[in-house]
Amino acid sequence: MTSYRRSLGIWAGAALLALAGSAASTWQILTSREAHLQAAEQLALSLSYAAAQRIAVSLRSMDVLLTEAAEKIDDPGQMDAAALAALRTKLDIFPELDSIGLVDAKGVLVHIAYRGGPPRPVPLDIADAPHVRATAEHWRDTPLFVSPPVPERFTKKPVILLSRPILGPDKSFRGSAGLAVLTSSIDDALASVVPSEGDAAGAFTPEGILYSRVPRDERFIGRSISESGLFRAYAAVGEAGTSRSAPSFSDGVERVVGFTPVPNYPVVAAVGISRTKVMDRWRREVWVHGGIQAVFVGVIFALAMRLSRSESRRMALTEQMLASERAHVESLERAVDIRTAELNKSMAALSESEERFRRMVDVSPLPLVLTRRSDGVVVYINAAAARTFAISQEEAVNHVAPDYWTEPADRARVMDLLAADNPLVNYEVTLKRRTGERFTALISAAFVTFGGENLILTGVLDITERKRLEEDYARSNRDLEQFSYAVSHDLQEPLRMVSSYLTLLDRRYHDRLDGEAHEFIAFAVDGAQRMSRMITDLLEYSRINRRGSRFEPVALEQVLAEAMTNLSTAVAACGAEVTAEPLPTITGDPSQLMRVFQNLIGNALKYRKPDAAPHVRISAEQRDGDWVISVTDDGIGIDPAVTARLFQVFQRLHPRGAYEGTGIGLALCRRILERHGGRIWVDSAGEGQGCTFRFAIPLIPPQPAESEQ
Repeated sequence: MTSYRRSLGIWAGAALLALAGSAASTWQILTSREAHLQAAEQLALSLSYAAAQRIAVSLRSMDVLLTEAAEKIDDPGQMDAAALAALRTKLDIFPELDSIGLVDAKGVLVHIAYRGGPPRPVPLDIADAPHVRATAEHWRDTPLFVSPPVPERFTKKPVILLSRPILGPDKSFRGSAGLAVLTSSIDDALASVVPSEGDAAGAFTPEGILYSRVPRDERFIGRSISESGLFRAYAAVGEAGTSRSAPSFSDGVERVVGFTPVPNYPVVAAVGISRTKVMDRWRREVWVHGGIQAVFVGVIFALAMRLSRSESRRMALTEQMLASERAHVESLERAVDIRTAELNKSMAALSESEERFRRMVDVSPLPLVLTRRSDGVVVYINAAAARTFAISQEEAVNHVAPDYWTEPADRARVMDLLAADNPLVNYEVTLKRRTGERFTALISAAFVTFGGENLILTGVLDITERKRLEEDYARSNRDLEQFSYAVSHDLQEPLRMVSSYLTLLDRRYHDRLDGEAHEFIAFAVDGAQRMSRMITDLLEYSRINRRGSRFEPVALEQVLAEAMTNLSTAVAACGAEVTAEPLPTITGDPSQLMRVFQNLIGNALKYRKPDAAPHVRISAEQRDGDWVISVTDDGIGIDPAVTARLFQVFQRLHPRGAYEGTGIGLALCRRILERHGGRIWVDSAGEGQGCTFRFAIPLIPPQPAESEQ
């Protein structure tokens, strides 16, 4: 019984669905019919407006021409040849213009300019012409007269006559100027807006006199259509509007017609869209909707049949499944009990883990604060943070975080950096405690989500003491540099005195001293001179940071060229070959970088093999955010075990007499590169294998030390 009821419900639902679909389709068909007619009305009205505008443009240009002629002529009977020639040129400018005529106050045609056809005998009395009589009688009230289509007096072509009065200097009536405009100009305007075959367009006076029709019908041109269904539709609309069904006076076809008066002129433009074509399109749509509806109903009943059969099979299987489901539910209940116990155990472990984490954070020496992003309320603050800001944890939690920023711009900057590059690490700011005491801190922050809440985790490291130590260290370094400079400078004078007096002693008592005494004096002088050079080098070493130039863009190729100029004598003396690959432009101190190149290339020339001309190659590569410059030679090489000593002050790997120098050149290079935030090292396979000195300078230059600013 239950299966029968469900099948009956399925078929009833299918019938209701089919009925609803049919009702919706019928409503859509009726709505579509109205939409087709409205679209046709809108199209007809738009096209009639376009035709009216084109006719207005044509008539306006004729009116301007006529006004110009009437204003320039004082007396039609006294026209010179130049004025008549000017009128004839207008015929070439306006192809729709058939002729231009001038009539005196008595109605006599005294001058006429025409395009072609039979000769026009002038003077000629045309006082009985409607446009001449109307202008003479009503020139004060109606300065422009526009006639319905009439045959031209001489060519019999259908034309529209336009006439304006000619007034003398005293504003008295002296005659009129008239134009004969071919009705083909209106034909062209109407033809341009007729959409397709079966449609039509026309132009007529508000009184019902037809100017033109497309397709053209000569039977009605210049005649009244006031009794036609089209004109009655226009009279019912009044001014601009549409009519859904207006029979044509020419072919009897019913059309959807749009009417638009031509602005400023007694002409109405009408465009008709074939109603049969509009309804044919709608009927095709009706057939399509009907076919779709038939398919829809068929599909509904097919689905209903299939669902009814499926329902019968389902009911047969339901009883079989119930027993199996009961057993399955019992097994699920047992599994849920087991899983619940496991979940409770996991929750207990999680709670224990959270408690351990909270205790770890509580005892962490790093101040940590957790705030809500939405309102800035403090969710958690550990003991270290409470001590840092001089506030108790109870006062801080569940309250909006106090404003501990000394500069409001710092807080905005931190939030911008955090939003752009989450997380933010070690951003230095100046904060204040609750007591008002200021301190310097490094802020690290990140956006986090706990329990579905969007939070900000902030770590605040107080570096006030570290900043003080750094300042003390920088001050000590400056004092040490100044001390070394003073000591180096003050030691030069006694050394020069020792050297000078020893030389004077040797020169004055030369004959009284034996060879051993001369040798002792020479040793003493040489030692004094070497000590002087060492002091000079030490002085230069101490000046690297204090006397360095400001960093600027440096073309290393230009710096290398200056170093090679300084070494030109040494290069020529040993016949060295120095080659360089393209070098980059970096930021640094040009004079100090030139000194680095000069020392490294000078060492390559100094420590060359005695039996061969040296070869030196300079190259550059970009590596791990640095420019690495390499100076490679084929000289005597270096034992890898002693390379660490090379860059220390006054360290030499060879006896003093073997090679000149004080042993401070590479230490100067190391000091210069440390100022540039870089480093220097050497690679050598061993003695006799040559070596490669490399130095790295970062792509982003370091900030200058305070002592240099």
